[in-house]
Amino acid sequence: MSGDDDRRRQLIHEYFGAAARIRLLRETAAFGAPVFVVDYDRGMRHYRTLGSFGPVFGAASGAEDQVTEQSSMDLLYPAQLVFHYERLMSLSFAMCARPVTALLLGVGGAAMWRFMRAYLPECAPTLIDNDEQVVAVARRWFHLQQKVVIDQAERFLAGQTARYDIIHVDLYNAHGAAAFDTAFWGRCIDLLAPGGCLATNWADFVTNPKVRPMAEAQAEIARARARECFFVTRRGFRDNLVQYMPTDDAYGRETLIDALEQFAAARRLPDRGRGILENCLITAGYPVNP
Repeated sequence: MSGDDDRRRQLIHEYFGAAARIRLLRETAAFGAPVFVVDYDRGMRHYRTLGSFGPVFGAASGAEDQVTEQSSMDLLYPAQLVFHYERLMSLSFAMCARPVTALLLGVGGAAMWRFMRAYLPECAPTLIDNDEQVVAVARRWFHLQQKVVIDQAERFLAGQTARYDIIHVDLYNAHGAAAFDTAFWGRCIDLLAPGGCLATNWADFVTNPKVRPMAEAQAEIARARARECFFVTRRGFRDNLVQYMPTDDAYGRETLIDALEQFAAARRLPDRGRGILENCLITAGYPVNP
């Protein structure tokens, strides 16, 4: 074991607790940083998390990498979405009257795939990721059983003619959100079926300077197609922001709460989806001071 691995294991235990059980610590070429799998307990709940080591945005040059949680799974209830941003991303399904196809750009720990299999079994997911090693981790440790297309998201989209009711963009590497231009967002919108919804997860949206220009570029492309985006994040938090672009005029930020209630009841979500939008900001523009 190298000195770097020793230090990384120390950081993992400092973050998750001394009793945390490290299942895997591995370098990944495509992601650009080591990833790890760790099991840990929080009271009576038992979790497994896929994490990585990434930059501390806004820190001085040379600052030590921080532990970043990428995806998590409740070991007793693996279909439930653990992270709040994942539950926000699932609201895209509430803004589509009949979702039967979904394109998931970014696999991570396969949380959305498990959720869909349990609560939207009639909706067929297509999974895209550019990192075979991360996909292998999802298969070994996070119950992933479906085929994944190993490809760059831009290249996959360029070759597609099929349309999707739901498109999720959740693409990250060791340096944060993957960089996409206006052509990428235009292609995403082109591939949305009528009545569909595009949802994008923006992590570190306050501190990472790359995020806002990309989010606003997506909104500008949407407006050029006579569509509007809106944003949701937890009030007082600085972690994740989700951007939505529904194509059905019946759905938007004014109707989101009602859509959630109907979706939670119809799909029998745990606790009827309670808490997903509590203490959240729902804004038409990029939230500057959440």
